[in-house]
Amino acid sequence: MRGLLVECTDCGRPGPAAALPDGLCKPCRTAHRKPESSEDAAPGEVERDVPALVASLRNLMRTP
Repeated sequence: MRGLLVECTDCGRPGPAAALPDGLCKPCRTAHRKPESSEDAAPGEVERDVPALVASLRNLMRTP
C-alpha cells in the first residue's frame, strides 16, 4: 500500500501527511512563524479584540 502524499498549502511541495503539520512544509512553517516576543513584532501590528469584532458584525447583519 502506498503512503498518502499531500501538498504544502503555501509552496505546493509534496510530502507525507505527517511531515506537513498545519498544511505547511518545514521551510514555509519557519518563514511564517510569529515572533517570539513583542519586541520582534512588526510595527503597526495590533492584536484584535475578536469578541468586539464579532459583535459589530452581528450588529451589521441585523435588519433595520
